[in-house]
Parts: sequence; structure tokens; C-alpha cells
Amino acid sequence: MSAESLTTDLDHQLEQGTELRKLAYLVVVAEHRGQFTRAHNLASALFYRSLQTHEAIEILIKEKLPEDASVLARVFVEQVVNCAYMLTVADDQTVEDFVKYPKYARYRLLQDLKNIDEIRLRKSVSLEQEEEVRMESEALRLQFKDRRNGEWCVDGPLHKRAAKVDDKFSEAFKKPYIEFRWLVNSEWRFAGSHVHGTADTLLDQVSQVEGGITIEQKFDPVDAAAALYSANFALVLVLPLVDSSLGGKNASDISAQAKKFTGHE
Repeated sequence: MSAESLTTDLDHQLEQGTELRKLAYLVVVAEHRGQFTRAHNLASALFYRSLQTHEAIEILIKEKLPEDASVLARVFVEQVVNCAYMLTVADDQTVEDFVKYPKYARYRLLQDLKNIDEIRLRKSVSLEQEEEVRMESEALRLQFKDRRNGEWCVDGPLHKRAAKVDDKFSEAFKKPYIEFRWLVNSEWRFAGSHVHGTADTLLDQVSQVEGGITIEQKFDPVDAAAALYSANFALVLVLPLVDSSLGGKNASDISAQAKKFTGHE
């Protein structure tokens, strides 16, 4: 079977998803000795968390809910890009930004809720708690005030972080590398239609029948395989990077599994 046809072979993608995830857990859930930066530690945590998202995608596919799987595939791609970014680009300050930005943004969220219904807000957030959140946010204002809303990283949005990762690989391989940007500009962007419930995805579920319409999420094995392929491909991209950061003990097994995934054994 050709590599191209394997991308739409649901049985192959389900099998490979399970095997890749099992190998990924073997890589990250082990005793690792050495000197690791904060960025490496955060990357390991991101990677471990992403494996749970990957498994959830597989479960949704098996339950014949491919559009919901695509929503999580978008989440998974973002986790993978952030993990790769931490391992190839980030420094301790980047980790600091990642950890502290939610503390900066929390006060704005409280203010939005307060403007809608302060009485309801007070049932869960006291004046004292609100002031604590305000002071914490104010202490971080100079650090984050020029960032876009929701943007924790100094390098900008996800596609720019992906480009930074690709640049690192291009330098290492001495040739152009575009895979992480491809992930963001394909699966991550297209899955946004499912996340936001735009007209194109809604109309796909509507069928004309005599006297009216029916609405249902249709199951197409090819579409389901494509959604799972994107998640598996993202895992294939980041797994060698994570293993290398932890000592590279599983490099040969990862290479062999990647060949099984692509059909190039």
C-alpha cells in the first residue's frame, strides 16, 4: 500500500496511533538523569499532557465523531508546536512568560465578568480575592502590556513559533524544513471551522429529505482517518525531539515506528 493511501486508511491510523502513543509514554515516563533546563522540563510536561489529548482523539474516532476529533486535533497540534518550541527555541524567560501570562490575564477576565453581573461574580469571588488578582496582574503589566490579547509568547502567535522551530531544523539539516508550519496552516487552521461552528461545517451535517431536512454528524472513514493521521503525524514529528532532549535512548525504536507509520519499512 502506498504512503499516500495509508493516510486515509483508518485501520492503519488507529493501529499506528496506539503504537506511537505507547512508544511516546515509554520515552517520557522513565527515569532521566542529567541537567535539564526549565524549558526542557516544561516541554516534557506539555508532551505528556498532549498524549492524553492524542488518546482522546482516537476515542472520538472510534465513537464515530470525527468532527469532534478534529477539534481536539487542533488542540493537539498546538501542544506539539509549543513542546517543540520549548525544546528548540525557548529559554528560561520564555518559560517564565508561559507560566505567568495567565496570572496577568486573569484580572481582565474577572473585569469582564464583573461588568456583566457583579452580584453573580461575588458568589464565587470576594472583593479581597479580586484585589489579590488585580495586584498580581498589575505586577506583570509592564512585562505583558504590549502583547496581543491571549498571546503569552514574545515570538508571537502559533504560526510564528512554528516558523522558529522550522528555522532550527533548517539550520540543523542544512536544507529547508517546513513541517511545523505545515501542521499549523493545515490541520490547526482547518479545524478552526469545527471549533467555531462555522457555516461550512454545519451545512455538512444537513441533508434534504422530502418535506424537510435531517441533521446528523456523518461518519466517513476517510475523513476520520485524515483527522487521526494529522495527530499521528504531529506525534511522529515531535517524538524524536523529545527523546533526544531526554538522552536519545529510544532513537532506533522511534525511527522504526516512523517507517511503519509512513509505510517505508
